[in-house]
Amino acid sequence: MEVTRDHILSLTVENESDIGVCRRKGVSLAKQIGFNEVKSEEIAILISELVTNVLKHGGGAGRIVICQIEDKEKRKAIEIWCCDSGTGITDFHKSLQDGITGKNSLGIGLGTIRRFSDEMEINPVSSSAFKELYFSGSYDYKHCIRTLKWVPIKSWVGINKKLVVGAASRCYPGEQLNGDAFLVNNLSAHVCITAVIDGLGHGKEANLAAELVKENILLKSDLPPDSLLNYIHNAVKGTRGAVIGLARINTETNRLSFSGIGNIEGFILTKVEKKTLLSFGGIIGHNMRTPRVFESDFEPGDTLCMYSDGITSRWRAENFNWNEPPQKNAELILSTHSRLNDDATILIIRYT
Repeated sequence: MEVTRDHILSLTVENESDIGVCRRKGVSLAKQIGFNEVKSEEIAILISELVTNVLKHGGGAGRIVICQIEDKEKRKAIEIWCCDSGTGITDFHKSLQDGITGKNSLGIGLGTIRRFSDEMEINPVSSSAFKELYFSGSYDYKHCIRTLKWVPIKSWVGINKKLVVGAASRCYPGEQLNGDAFLVNNLSAHVCITAVIDGLGHGKEANLAAELVKENILLKSDLPPDSLLNYIHNAVKGTRGAVIGLARINTETNRLSFSGIGNIEGFILTKVEKKTLLSFGGIIGHNMRTPRVFESDFEPGDTLCMYSDGITSRWRAENFNWNEPPQKNAELILSTHSRLNDDATILIIRYT
């Protein structure tokens, strides 16, 4: 297949900080060439697992090249090359099974990388000139994985234009990695799933737990909230664990389903009342209680708000103008009511 390459990013992989750098640059390029939020998150998973594999099994040093490609029909894709100087994959077919992964990686493995990719090659012989151009240098690169993902057709997933989202998050002061995370994943033009996640503590281990929860939500977003929490609980065992508030919104039926584990707080603000969302004690990945799902009406004019315990509980909803854009309110609440000794996240969704 004849293609042209553009926006070529060539990044060295030498330490754990490179995981975040490569992921952010890859997601930025993905969004630039037309990937939506959901598909951009899948690309983040691909890059995180590939770079982690270099650090753990690839001799501790390598290079990742991320670029846009375009074919004769003007279709665009993101192409990822990851090469290292390690011993390679000893059992390729076993490595393609879900759950077979690098130590301390995201727990996803080559099976999911293959599923999230439209094309995947190990030590590709195609495009050898490109490989030689970008992987020559101080390291003797012996092994390479190439993945490719096409920009989906615009109608692949609907963006729910009835929901306006605002979110604000920051890490513990002095840390570089955020132990909190949030997610809004459109499953169709009417249904989306959203979450606020808080990895226990702060720093690298909290970030790993929160990101792993988030990525497993993306993998199984079609499950009901209680089944999804049970799946995540098993998937993140061995991490520090996390607490979560998870909501599924359907604007066709005007219903919201909520399930929470731990101290993520939330409420639905309607024209006449404020309805508190109830979470149950426990920690995802450790001692989670049986999840319970609470159903509620969610109609035009209503607002969903969820936040981690890095936001103080002393603020009052009635002190804010909820007709303001959700992003403005999220940033205001974070700046005026967040604690200085924790990560902090708030997510606001208004049904217009």
